[in-house]
Amino acid sequence: MFLSKIKDLTRFVSPKKDLIDISAIQEKLNNGLMSTMETSFRACLTNPNNSKYSADDVEQIVQGYAKKNMMLAVASSVVPGPLGILGAVPELMLNFKNQFGMIYDLSCANDKEDFLNKDLLLDIPIAAFGGNTNLMAVQSNAQDLVDSPIAVLQGKAQTLGKGVIDRTLKKSIAQFIPVAGPIIMGIWAKSTTNKIAKTSKSFFDKKAIYVEHYKPEETPEILRELQVQKIKGLANLIECNDEINEDQIAFIGPIIENAEIPQDQKNHLLEESLRTGSNFQLDYDLLKEYEEDEALIMEMAILAKRSGSVDDLEKKYILQVADEMKLDTAFVVDLLN
Repeated sequence: MFLSKIKDLTRFVSPKKDLIDISAIQEKLNNGLMSTMETSFRACLTNPNNSKYSADDVEQIVQGYAKKNMMLAVASSVVPGPLGILGAVPELMLNFKNQFGMIYDLSCANDKEDFLNKDLLLDIPIAAFGGNTNLMAVQSNAQDLVDSPIAVLQGKAQTLGKGVIDRTLKKSIAQFIPVAGPIIMGIWAKSTTNKIAKTSKSFFDKKAIYVEHYKPEETPEILRELQVQKIKGLANLIECNDEINEDQIAFIGPIIENAEIPQDQKNHLLEESLRTGSNFQLDYDLLKEYEEDEALIMEMAILAKRSGSVDDLEKKYILQVADEMKLDTAFVVDLLN
């Protein structure tokens, strides 16, 4: 009887392949990012207040834009979940408009306003999301920069758009359960803004040498293992209070069933996920190396809030996992509260 119930609850099939045209979303993102970057750059150039910033204003600039994007996401009509984020291109462009503005303001605060160009407005977010850029060489060249040809800039916009899709859809296991509320979407927006701010500060800091960070190649095998690690993290969260209910099965079941892993591995993960006392060991280093640490914590928060509240044992486990991956406690507290 219980096994029959599990099958009923895990019959959900992801609509992504049938209903979501990734190529169309990619094209909208490319065009939108290019247009938004151009508009933001012109607006910043003509804003006399930008040049008034100093190094003392850096944290205020970052927190201001992070809060602005968080409130924008919370107040928007974006359908919850990764599919909703990607479908809301206008909202995404407002988010990036603020992020481009933040990059410009941070350049002013570090007296690098004349050093900034359109390439950097695109390269810094690309680098923040683990993409390949030439920022290290650019930082060491103190002369004014010249914008690349339009075709090069369009290529960079395409790279940035692809990064957005990869981060919000292709590698998100929560795509199968679009239940994340507006607060989770707000934290997502705040988190991405802070990532871009961190790269910007490192690049513009006069006293620091920017070090390019490249993520290792994400092979199909690595992507599958990242999915498995996230599933294990969610399974451990379900079991942390020794209580498994239908809502939790309905959450993790479709994730397992739609994972791109062998069927026998799916069966094993589902069986272990629904057995109290089972405790998977997580590869924290792998999750951190491929920058899936924050994504796991966000997906765990979505699961924990499934029942409407987060109990003390769930909160304790999520904080423990975040600590293992050396994530900022404030980020986790924002998600849980």
